[in-house]
Amino acid sequence: MIHDSINLGHVYEVVGDPGAAKHAVDAVRAGLLNLARATPADRVEEKLEPRLKRLYLAMEAIEDSKAYEFAAHPDRIRVQTGLKEKLESAFLVSRKYLTRMREIFQEEGVPEDLVYLPFVESAFDQEARSKVGATGIWQFMPATAMMDLRVTPAIDERHDPLKSTRAAARFLRKNRDLLKSWGLAVMAYHHGAGLVQKAIRKVGSRDPVAIIKAFKDPSFRFASRNYLFEFLAMSDVVSSQNPLFSSGPDGGLPKFITVSFQTKTKVKDILQRYHLNEAEIRILNPHFREPIWKSENPIPAHYPVRLAGITLEEFRRLEYP
Repeated sequence: MIHDSINLGHVYEVVGDPGAAKHAVDAVRAGLLNLARATPADRVEEKLEPRLKRLYLAMEAIEDSKAYEFAAHPDRIRVQTGLKEKLESAFLVSRKYLTRMREIFQEEGVPEDLVYLPFVESAFDQEARSKVGATGIWQFMPATAMMDLRVTPAIDERHDPLKSTRAAARFLRKNRDLLKSWGLAVMAYHHGAGLVQKAIRKVGSRDPVAIIKAFKDPSFRFASRNYLFEFLAMSDVVSSQNPLFSSGPDGGLPKFITVSFQTKTKVKDILQRYHLNEAEIRILNPHFREPIWKSENPIPAHYPVRLAGITLEEFRRLEYP
């Protein structure tokens, strides 16, 4: 999709082949410049050739020639790749966790709908890692995560959707307490409370829409401007059970128990002692990293471990005969 980066309603062209995007962008820019140079008498729907007519109507038939000139600037023309398949996958993965995530947000006093933020942050990819080191479905940086989560080479709780959800709820609540608005708290989740406070001072308003429209800053670019609206759009898709994202099995985590051991324990010993399936235990404990699974590092004493394929009664009989 070739569109304007400021007014997202100005969609110039949709191409099916990603390889054709660059050519399409060049053609759109040339067409917009042609419209900018055209006289008002010639820049009317009846006189324009089909290619220029599409651009003219996409620009809402604006009369000001400068508007077409500004729209032709390289920073204004943007390409957006379709995300349907990625979001379908995210929706199916999210079904394993959303029920418990909503409960966690309730417990922490945070609006339940904010559990949809991982659709925007990571598409619910537990292994997602940004180029600056943000990790997991909530995309926590190490310093922020360590306020509530364990982050080590062996155990990184940013990869655990449930543990990181509680940390995210507390972080969002902290932003809300500071900024006095859940909308601003969502904006701050993406680009920090400090920048939101700066925007409030510069714009003179706490209205997120006013800030998005008026705030100018080198760090407040396309992703920052559209983050809140992207979240709201995704919330609409999920809460309305859009047919695009409602196919497939409900999924869910395997039934599990949570236990701990009095001494340091290697995962291979747990699997052997209780005759458990490693694949299921990996699903339940995604925060255990390879040093744990290779039994290079033990699980710390008294650290909670989720186990499937065994009941609490069976565990107690084996552990405390």
